[in-house]
Amino acid sequence: MEARKTPKFWVAVQPTIIRLYKAAGLVALTAILIGLLGFLIINIFYFFDHTWVRPVVLSPTHQKVVEASNQLNDAKLRQSQLDAEKIEIEASLSEIDRTIAADDKFLKDVGNRVDTPKTPDEWIVHREVEKTTLDRQNQEGRRAPLKARLEGLALRIKDEEKVVDRLAASPYLKAVNGTVVLAFVPYQNLRNVKPGTKLYGCTLGLVMCHVVGKIKTTIDGEVQDIHPHDESVQRGIMVEIDLNTPSAANDNVLFAGGKPLWLF
Repeated sequence: MEARKTPKFWVAVQPTIIRLYKAAGLVALTAILIGLLGFLIINIFYFFDHTWVRPVVLSPTHQKVVEASNQLNDAKLRQSQLDAEKIEIEASLSEIDRTIAADDKFLKDVGNRVDTPKTPDEWIVHREVEKTTLDRQNQEGRRAPLKARLEGLALRIKDEEKVVDRLAASPYLKAVNGTVVLAFVPYQNLRNVKPGTKLYGCTLGLVMCHVVGKIKTTIDGEVQDIHPHDESVQRGIMVEIDLNTPSAANDNVLFAGGKPLWLF
């Protein structure tokens, strides 16, 4: 009796097992299709999208902030050294001018009275006139190269001032005294970013999005960051943002102007 009941049990549960296998296969296939569809949608979206921005949290100890601060300090040090060198050259030129003026006065006062010295005193004066004339010529010889150095130094100082101004405009220096949240915008997305533009953050990929803040101002100076999807290096600028949802600062990407998939 037991031998005859066992086959009947398996015969009874076999349809159920088959249905479970079919259901599991269908679920797996559906998951694969959904994953493939999501992959295609995300890739196609980022290929055409020009609204994404990447939030960047900066603090005083951030590597970029420290590097920018050090570069600015080095540039200011070079600028101060050039200014000090300029002051030294100008002081030397002033000394030369005073010396030449004194020599000219002496030669004018003495005149040609000792061109043919006869007495010892006249010979002494004649010797002083020759020394003064030679000193004046030497001072004139010193002035030309000093003026050339001063002109070259003026150009170097001007160039260094431009370097200091450029480094001082670095967006990373905004975080020297505290934590600042900025956003990286690649050049190809700039047309969609302007002051007042709303920023959207998404809870799940590209869906369940809501307003998390807005753009305040753009910051001059080129920077580089990576693409939020393919991690390629992008060139662009930084913008100041105002977040009404602080946690959005930790998002991988935000979208400017609207939801990425409009209705979601």
